[in-house]
Amino acid sequence: MTETSREPGSLSATVSPGEDARLRRGLGTASLSLITFSSVIGSGWLLAPYTAAKAAGPAAFLSWTIASVATLLVSLAFIDLAFRHPMSGGNVRWPQLASGPLVGTVVGWAVFLQAVYAAPSESSAVVQYASGWLPWVMSGESLSWAGRLLAVGLLAVFCTLNLFGLRLLAAVNNVVAAVKVVIPALTVILLLASGFDSSNVDRGGGVAPFGVSAALTAVVGGGLVYSFTGINAAAVMSGEAKNPRRTVPRATLIVLVGSVLLYLGLQAVMIFSTPAGLLGSGWHGINLKSPLAAIATLLGLGWFSTVLLADAVFSPSGSLLIGIGVKGRYTYGAAQNGLLPAALTRVDRRFGIPRRALLLNVSIGSVIVLAFGNWKTIASSLSFYYGLSYAAVSVAVTVLGASTPVEKGWLRRWTTPVGFASFVISGLILYWSAWEKIRIAVPLLLIGFGIYLVRSRARAGSWSRIQAAGGWLVGFLVMLVALSGLGSFGGTGLLAAPYDSVVVGVLSGGIWWLAHRSGLRHQHRLQQSTVDLPDNETDNARSTA
Repeated sequence: MTETSREPGSLSATVSPGEDARLRRGLGTASLSLITFSSVIGSGWLLAPYTAAKAAGPAAFLSWTIASVATLLVSLAFIDLAFRHPMSGGNVRWPQLASGPLVGTVVGWAVFLQAVYAAPSESSAVVQYASGWLPWVMSGESLSWAGRLLAVGLLAVFCTLNLFGLRLLAAVNNVVAAVKVVIPALTVILLLASGFDSSNVDRGGGVAPFGVSAALTAVVGGGLVYSFTGINAAAVMSGEAKNPRRTVPRATLIVLVGSVLLYLGLQAVMIFSTPAGLLGSGWHGINLKSPLAAIATLLGLGWFSTVLLADAVFSPSGSLLIGIGVKGRYTYGAAQNGLLPAALTRVDRRFGIPRRALLLNVSIGSVIVLAFGNWKTIASSLSFYYGLSYAAVSVAVTVLGASTPVEKGWLRRWTTPVGFASFVISGLILYWSAWEKIRIAVPLLLIGFGIYLVRSRARAGSWSRIQAAGGWLVGFLVMLVALSGLGSFGGTGLLAAPYDSVVVGVLSGGIWWLAHRSGLRHQHRLQQSTVDLPDNETDNARSTA
């Protein structure tokens, strides 16, 4: 397998362009909507409203509002990119196409970390909720060693199902998605009808008992950003969609509206239907292993508690099934960027799936389950990497929007405002994830970054070109680390709230402008290099793009 262009930031720099052609393009609006819905509604609906209420009290509604707006903006960015350049694993490949190999490296590594962490979070959630019947799977608030081994077994089973292609996956998911719509909706209706108590707000210490900063931290730390992460599934699989310019926008927006309404309803359940006796020590003091099921039992709905416990195993299982497939495309995209070995770009001829990428994710995911065994720890770690990839996609949409314009429609008018706003709010969400997570997440990014820079230098022979194309991302990460260390979200507090968030927002806006200009220069350089290619290489590059 050979690379087809001299510039590693172009579409034609795909390591194995022929493998894209083997992917099956059979997903319509209905299939993409159901796959996206199953990706979004997983362990998040069972646990995130609880962790948000525990962290921020009633101010959790502010947390969900912020997470919803951020998700809307990034969804519009993904829709735009899938419209212009439909491809599987695009969340990794679009940033490299727009901004060059340095950005592609860091984002590719972040997305790869998402890919290997996502399945462990779902399998951990399945086993955690199964503790209602199998108490031996839990030890305190984490999985016991027996529980971790059970979670690893689930990874293996659902990976095996994914190896038989999209047709089987879509058929199984149709049943899974139907259940995932009905049970959460019934949860909101029945629990609010059985135990709505507005006095819980005062009993727990008011609207914002721990301050607004707690609500901001909960956006990431409570798993709220993570709860929306599957919203890009349709765009990530756009290379396997029928008419992606039409099906991807429809599927994404249908699921976004439905999931926002559902999460707000579930948060209302946690705030207004939690029995008063549990709030004696405030929202921090509630301690429920299976939150919604426990509330149902306390409200006298024992039969529905049993239903919830069953669905608490079933629902994340459905997300696990779909997530393994979708995240396999993440790793496939990272390999196509050149971050991972080219062998991971191989697409199975019979079933049309990136089999090796799936197997790698599940193998590493098994190690993660054994090491952590706690849903909140895994989910909150994931959220930082999702936020970073969203920021890079926000730049990609404005750069590619300028370099590959469309003749009409909202894309032409709103691409730049959407990309700018999405980048700024992504920067704020990353900052609100707090110093404790940033100081761990950024060094992990630098591991993959350093490895790939060495490979890039050996291949391209030029550090200056690599650095010039994506230096803004280095500045972005440095800014986050510095202000997080000085700010009020786990830092020294030298920069007090809310001024710290204002500074982060303003600087994020400035970094977006630098990133956009850098990307446009990179696009110009690509165009010049294509002009300079011999005729046969130019034809190859165009056919790949």
